[in-house]
Amino acid sequence: MGPTVPTAAGSPLSVVAGIAGRTPGVASSAVPETVVHVVAFRHGETTLNAEGRLTGQLDPPLTARGREQARALAEVVGGERFDRVIHSGLARARETLRLAGGDGLAAGAVIDARWRERSFGTLEGAPRTAWSQPPDLDAAPPGGESFRALGERIVAALDDLAGSGARRVLVSTHSGVLRWLTAIAAGDADLEHFTRPGAANGAVVALDYATPSTSIPLLTP
Repeated sequence: MGPTVPTAAGSPLSVVAGIAGRTPGVASSAVPETVVHVVAFRHGETTLNAEGRLTGQLDPPLTARGREQARALAEVVGGERFDRVIHSGLARARETLRLAGGDGLAAGAVIDARWRERSFGTLEGAPRTAWSQPPDLDAAPPGGESFRALGERIVAALDDLAGSGARRVLVSTHSGVLRWLTAIAAGDADLEHFTRPGAANGAVVALDYATPSTSIPLLTP
């Protein structure tokens, strides 16, 4: 059994699973060269998170609590060696990475906007209750992004990593991305990955990825 991730409601999610027929929970030291081991965490709490508002691709700062959550991620980063470090380019992801791993780790990070949160369009900044996600990957907030569109850019980023030669990658990212990573790791077509409470601030997902996007059930016609 792999590590668990607290959701916004406090219940755990299993987050390590086999991809492309691999055994769940394979230790990173045993990962063959054709597989990339991805460790991704959600940024710490922001001012809009604290206010219960939809953030999307807005760029609010971390709260004091969020900075403490970021520092707690040093347990994930400390003592580990990563071939590549990535953040989404948004300030909350960049600052969480810096507080978790230090200025040196953050300075060497690659910015990849594909790891950004889903866009909530005209609802960004509105109360969280303004959007209720139906069990439909193609449903999107007004002017915003569907979970399918988010998944397609995340899988494209993962495919690039799997083909890059990097074996261990650290990503500072966002809640919607962690939903997709959990769904990919589970290897099923369960839409509840996108309707249940999302991962909490500072939550971590780890998976071994070696699957082309055509074999991910949720994205396969």
